[in-house]
Amino acid sequence: MYIQKKFSILLVSTAIMLALFVTTVGAESFPCVGIVVADDVNVRSNASTDSTVLSRVNCGVTMDVYERIGNWFRIGIGNDECAFISADYVSVRPQDVAARGNYLGGNRVVQVAKQYLGTPYVYGGSSPSGFDCSGFTSFIYRKLGYTINRVAHDQLANGVAVNKTDLKPGDLVMFKRPGNSYVHHVGIYAGDGMMIHAPQAGDVVKFTSITTGYYNNVYYAARRIIH
Repeated sequence: MYIQKKFSILLVSTAIMLALFVTTVGAESFPCVGIVVADDVNVRSNASTDSTVLSRVNCGVTMDVYERIGNWFRIGIGNDECAFISADYVSVRPQDVAARGNYLGGNRVVQVAKQYLGTPYVYGGSSPSGFDCSGFTSFIYRKLGYTINRVAHDQLANGVAVNKTDLKPGDLVMFKRPGNSYVHHVGIYAGDGMMIHAPQAGDVVKFTSITTGYYNNVYYAARRIIH
């Protein structure tokens, strides 16, 4: 009787351990979505505290997570490049769960961009004291742990191309005047045919339509940084 009871307890314990193991493995089925759960968390070039700090991210930032290496997650930072963040500060969720929970990275880009509505346009500016167009887009993505090029035309090289009909919130939208060979303006698509951008001298960061008027006429391309 004692042996049978002991054996039953062992079976129950084993079942619990297996359940916990399956749950843990399932939660870290890669690729998945990671959500930062602390402020001022370092994003590093390698899986080591001795490696270079590329940027810092705050609570609520979402990112693509590709694998675990020890106590580090390898994450995407745009332009097919990767970096690393401590697993202690990131909660991972399967992509389908993340989508149902509205943790999509593109929506987070728009949420962060909205925080800077009304910031004045400053030529060459890339901080909350003032932005130009590409200073604004690169700053917002940097806040989320993604490094993109600083100049509007150079941002064509970041992310992947998407059609105007397939735009999603968070995509970079780019504009080029007829006859010009370079992109002269860039903004962040916010959904419903609108973008958030830093327009020009004397103006402020604001919403503007890309389906009517001037920006509809000079629309050129779009790039998706967060997939």
